Amino acid sequence: MAGDVSKATGLVAAIQKLVDARKEKGLRAFVVFMGGPELKDPIQKLAADKHISVPMVFLPRGAREGDVGAYKINPQAKNTILLWRQEKVQANFVDVDHGKFAPVEKAVDEMLK
Repeated sequence: MAGDVSKATGLVAAIQKLVDARKEKGLRAFVVFMGGPELKDPIQKLAADKHISVPMVFLPRGAREGDVGAYKINPQAKNTILLWRQEKVQANFVDVDHGKFAPVEKAVDEMLK
């Protein structure tokens, strides 16, 4: 996700709800913000305020972190959601709006079959 934590609140809440509803099927998630240590306090505040238990982290060296390139994530995108299983990406979504989360939910359900 882009570095502005406050803009990610709705999407993070949607991810939390998705994981909670499919926990018994083994669904797990984590959120990586495309910023550095300056995001630590806003991330902790979001977790506390919205009761988020999905792990949320920042990149220690910011958006130049090597993993960003390895996953071919566009740093200009608002957000990127990757679904993977058994070390293989099953689906990816870019610039997801939390109000239009149904395609992600559908892909998760297909993946968990």
